[in-house]
Amino acid sequence: MEKLPFDQVYLTTYDRIFKMVYIRLMNRENAEDVVQETYIRAMRAYDRYDPERASVYTWLYRIAENTMLNYVRGEKKFAAVPLDDGMEHGAEDQELLALTNGSAQEALQILRQLKDDERELLMMRYGMELSFREIGERLGASEKTVAKRAERLLEKCRKISDELSLF
Repeated sequence: MEKLPFDQVYLTTYDRIFKMVYIRLMNRENAEDVVQETYIRAMRAYDRYDPERASVYTWLYRIAENTMLNYVRGEKKFAAVPLDDGMEHGAEDQELLALTNGSAQEALQILRQLKDDERELLMMRYGMELSFREIGERLGASEKTVAKRAERLLEKCRKISDELSLF
């Protein structure tokens, strides 16, 4: 497999990596910080990336995941913006929400009501487009267990959506 120039990697993966980080952190500024640091780390390590071992997206996903962990733990270079800055969830995103359609706003409201591990499962299944088998390998669970968990999670999302439409 041929290794793309890093600027092409950035252009073709940025949206997916950003969405994955945003779904986990639920804060645009924090997600931007993490994604910026992810690509800085990736650029520095790109000469060591081996396309035979993993896709570039999988490689970047791992870097982003580790960067998020460092961010959440409060690594010094990230200390400027705490995860819980006292703002109501999404208050910083009102301008962004105003530009989106109703279904995007509803999806964001649903995501806010899910636990971190539930958002992670959705991100792996629909953001990264992993199969239940691949998700199971990452989580140390069987394919059937992951499929059942995803089914229950989608039902939970439908229920939250129904509750939101009542208001």
